[in-house]
Amino acid sequence: VVAFGIRRMHPALCPMIDRASYIGGLDAVSSLKGAETIGMKPVGTMPHSLIIVLGSQVEAWKAFDELMPPDVPRVALVDTYYDEKIEAVMAAETLKDKLFAVRLDTPGSRRGDFAEIIREVRWELDLRGYKHVKIFLSGGLDEYSVLKYKEAGAEAFGVGTSISNAPVVDFAMDIVEIDGRPVAKRGKLGGKKQVWRCENCMVDVVKPYNDTMPKCPECGGKTQPLLKPLIKNGEIVAELPEPKKIREYVLTQLEKMTLEQ
Repeated sequence: VVAFGIRRMHPALCPMIDRASYIGGLDAVSSLKGAETIGMKPVGTMPHSLIIVLGSQVEAWKAFDELMPPDVPRVALVDTYYDEKIEAVMAAETLKDKLFAVRLDTPGSRRGDFAEIIREVRWELDLRGYKHVKIFLSGGLDEYSVLKYKEAGAEAFGVGTSISNAPVVDFAMDIVEIDGRPVAKRGKLGGKKQVWRCENCMVDVVKPYNDTMPKCPECGGKTQPLLKPLIKNGEIVAELPEPKKIREYVLTQLEKMTLEQ
């Protein structure tokens, strides 16, 4: 799964969006600066504009193959002018064994049963001996449609808007303690706090900071404190892990959760 959401955001935000996307579980990012922040190479495919400017799908696929470095996977965009399965076969017959994948970015107004379109493309490619060619999807995807289209035969996904324009997490910052004295406005809990998490159930418990470790309300097991000092008196006091390490930690937690959580 590749992060494709930066094109609709302000360029200044792109590195942060790509970094967060990678940490959250995506396998690759598409911006140069975003890839630099996580120590990886950017990933992308050809745009529709290349095909439109050259006036021919075949010429665009050939030009991409001729000009791009050898280590860049040959992914042909196959939904510009003709039916997806027709263009997919055309791309396979043009690039042969060099073709890594075909990308379907079909507009919503033309999709109909998109899962069935994916099955048709897979069938026609396999029928002609192009079983090595993967199907790459993009356009309006989210965590639910990715699972659905994976079952239909898609193997790679470019996810954009549902990540870069994800629903906000509504929160506020309030003064709850002054010189060790608990304070709070109406509707808020006063005093410094600690968040304890059960690593088995992924249940969080909020307690006053100096309270003893609570047991998990679900399984009765031990909990671990999550809040640790990062900055004191304007100085960074903790070691900042690399994005890869943060990602590993996040993925370990996600394995214990469902989409609904």
